[in-house]
Amino acid sequence: MQNPTTEGLSLSMFESQYDAYLLTVRGLSRSTRSLHHYVVHRLLSSRFPIGYIRWSEIRFNDLVQFLTSEFARLHNRWTQTTWLMVLRSLLRYLSREGHLPSGWDAALPAIATRKHISLPRGLSQEQVRALWSASEGRKPRNLRDRALLLVFLRLGLRAEEVANISLADIDWRSGCLKIRSAKTYRDRVLPLPQDVGEAMASYLKVWRRHPTHVFEPRRPPFTEQRRRNHVGNSMRYLFASAGITDRGLH
Repeated sequence: MQNPTTEGLSLSMFESQYDAYLLTVRGLSRSTRSLHHYVVHRLLSSRFPIGYIRWSEIRFNDLVQFLTSEFARLHNRWTQTTWLMVLRSLLRYLSREGHLPSGWDAALPAIATRKHISLPRGLSQEQVRALWSASEGRKPRNLRDRALLLVFLRLGLRAEEVANISLADIDWRSGCLKIRSAKTYRDRVLPLPQDVGEAMASYLKVWRRHPTHVFEPRRPPFTEQRRRNHVGNSMRYLFASAGITDRGLH
């Protein structure tokens, strides 16, 4: 039961409730519960530093940003996989309790292998600001670069997934985006952050024709491989424009 205080549910109370769930319902050992506690505490204490939780204030993008930040320092693939498992367990619990929408656990981005990294891990804040500045402007190229940058940073997608985003995959009314994986052939639905949606809409408005995919090259052929090349070349151009020469797309 939630703390009746106006601040919201205390972090310590929720951690006790969740630990009891992991013990009595999941039957997890003390060591495994300690790992869950560590990861969950890092997430919630970073989002609610005053120690009180308001579930209505959590956005899917908070989770993506948390994973991006943590994976920048946790390079071991096994550790990353374990943290994803813990967070998915938490999201299923919160959905069951009615705190968060269902499906967020499946929408979390998968582990990126070295050959699938779309933006390099460990980009500094200065480099992100340089990329942001390089994508400013109202020319079609600037609008495209800003939309691509936000899609990669906010959603943590692979280049092939970005290239496959079609207009039919975007539910503007509900604020959702269907992601089609050419590798696994499994679709998943992600919440569409407002700034990402606005950036894509601004870019689409400057098109003189009606594309089927968001990030299509200007001239034919409009094949899947051509879209992938277009996305990769666009991001390489953006990195070069930002003066980032010691990193590249992998």
